[in-house]
Amino acid sequence: MKKDKITPETLHGLLIQFIRTTKKFNDFEKMSIELGNNEKLYPSEFHIIDAIGHNRANKVTQLSYMFHITKGAVSQVVNKLHNKGFVTKQRNKDFGKEIILSLTPKGQEAFEIQNELHEKLKNELITYLSTFSPEQIDSFVQIMSKIEDYIDAFLKDKI
Repeated sequence: MKKDKITPETLHGLLIQFIRTTKKFNDFEKMSIELGNNEKLYPSEFHIIDAIGHNRANKVTQLSYMFHITKGAVSQVVNKLHNKGFVTKQRNKDFGKEIILSLTPKGQEAFEIQNELHEKLKNELITYLSTFSPEQIDSFVQIMSKIEDYIDAFLKDKI
């Protein structure tokens, strides 16, 4: 077999590593982060706070589209954040059915904590991956994109 072909063994190793990493990432997404004062937030809550804080999305439909999750799932997280005092919900004056989301001062504080944590994690990961060249990282991103495309196509055919 040619060296430029992907072997079943190589593919198997890639898939095993992908599944293992995905499971660990899912475990990470279930961990809460302490904010102090006996308050904690989960990554799903931080993702919503981050999107609102960076002005990427301030409506449930936008957040649903951004995170590829249902509007119902977004609404559940938004309601938790609202009940905890991190997010305000305001009816759009021009379109009454639409709710505009914004951060409260408490939400803004969580947003800043989250930004600091992201910056720390990003810098640690950059250091951790410094043995790889930018070209190798780009290749990995391309591979992950192809895997995502394959999964999307597979799911589309099965749904």
